Amino acid sequence: MKRFVKIYTSWLVGILLFTGCDDYLKEDSGDLLIPGKVEEYLPMLYREGFPRNFNEEVAWLYLMSDDVEMGHLELDPNDESNATRDKDSPDAFNTGEGEEPYKWEQQIKSYAENFWERRYGNILACNLVIDALPEMEYVEADSGVYNFLAANAYAMRAYHYWCLVNSYALPWSEENLDKPGVIIRTEPQIDTRARSRSSIREVYKLINGDIEEAEKYIKVATFDGNIHRLSESAILLLASRIALFQENWDEVIRAGKLFLTQNSVILDLNAQDSTSFGKDSNSEGFTMMDGVKNKEVVFTFGTASYSPYQYLSTSGGLYGLGFRPSYSTEESLIQSYEEGDLRRTAYFLKDLPAKEAEYWWEDDKPYEYKYYYPVKYRRISNSSAVKPSETLFHENWRSVEVMLNLAEAYTRKNNAVTSDALDLLNDLRRCRLDRAVFVEKTVADFPNGTALLKFIWEERRRELCFEEAMRFWDLRRQGMPELKHKWYSSWDTYETYTLPQGSKNYVLSIPRSELDYNSGCYDNDRDVIRPE
Repeated sequence: MKRFVKIYTSWLVGILLFTGCDDYLKEDSGDLLIPGKVEEYLPMLYREGFPRNFNEEVAWLYLMSDDVEMGHLELDPNDESNATRDKDSPDAFNTGEGEEPYKWEQQIKSYAENFWERRYGNILACNLVIDALPEMEYVEADSGVYNFLAANAYAMRAYHYWCLVNSYALPWSEENLDKPGVIIRTEPQIDTRARSRSSIREVYKLINGDIEEAEKYIKVATFDGNIHRLSESAILLLASRIALFQENWDEVIRAGKLFLTQNSVILDLNAQDSTSFGKDSNSEGFTMMDGVKNKEVVFTFGTASYSPYQYLSTSGGLYGLGFRPSYSTEESLIQSYEEGDLRRTAYFLKDLPAKEAEYWWEDDKPYEYKYYYPVKYRRISNSSAVKPSETLFHENWRSVEVMLNLAEAYTRKNNAVTSDALDLLNDLRRCRLDRAVFVEKTVADFPNGTALLKFIWEERRRELCFEEAMRFWDLRRQGMPELKHKWYSSWDTYETYTLPQGSKNYVLSIPRSELDYNSGCYDNDRDVIRPE
């Protein structure tokens, strides 16, 4: 126990230094709360091992994808203020923010810092629990809780390393396996020695081992139903994702089929009140990511926020230019939704008030913007929920991701159009398209497996948009395609920046916070991208 107290104290001091956390100091004294029993570890793991501000840490990665564009925040031309408005003024909330990642600049300074640091801070807490497991105190009746703690610690560590290797290293491929990955740290204390980056092969070996351990423990664990913790379904979802990004089709299918025996729910948008789509919701209204009402959700995490998309413009009432979901080209996100796709109105807001009512008995006078704003994660307004599982957080893992993983695995394993993949796609689309326009996809709709795979990827983009950093991660594993962004310096002036196919800039720079003290780590090589 003396060794453990020393380790935990070192860990806590590091957390205090690097994150400013003081939650483990007693309010009535300066004594440290040292976990010793199994029931004392889970609150600590949840507090320090789970991602808490994840949405804020990855929001800038939307700007590096094709789901976001910069452009005019047009108003209704009938609005009297439109003629005199300064159209060249940028969105004040975003002034000076987002330019570097949006242009894929060689040096993206402060944006990448938090994501790297927080993942390793979370990993440290997971390491602490995993290291303590052999000597942890519990009675036989608490074995289910012990197994639950172990499963969550291993799964969370796997997730954090998966996030890191899919952001700061080249995407998985046979030819990339021995190229630099990220730093592996499994010690239960901060280690400031020079540490080199392990290979992508070694990082995935750790990830695969951890998710296997998590599956083993969760099968004999006691789960309390709180969707802020990792259940067996959530761990199987993560296992299917990890396998998908390694092109391990048999493993995707194994984990996916097991998942569907526990949760095959798809929320039918046809059965929801469409008049509440694209609007703030109260406790009675529609909110896509309400884990209490939407049983697709198996895990929720991040920050409860009224403004979760911090780099996207929310109003054109005062400003002329800003970031928004892409809609201006055929390849844009919004145009990818076909006529009758309910997701375009359920996942995005388009109507905003042009003029606020002067008196309480009057209504706002609305007009329609020509751009959209995502509202999948809009927090419930005026909610009186007090239980943790009733609080809507920003990030969710949903059953539909597993179905899309499975559809891709069936298609790529067989390199053909399969009924298994089509059945999964039709099940999803039946619940997303208006019944009046929905038509089942058949083998005749796709000339070959490549065409079906392209459609699956498009469906994945439509369904999982603005969730974690999924679009950026998917683009990396889908061949790192060429992307183009227009950067506006005024209403009528812009420059076009092109991210070439396979660009080095699909891999993030290692943060200075790591390089400045770790002489064994070196940065990724990135190109200078100049405007056309």
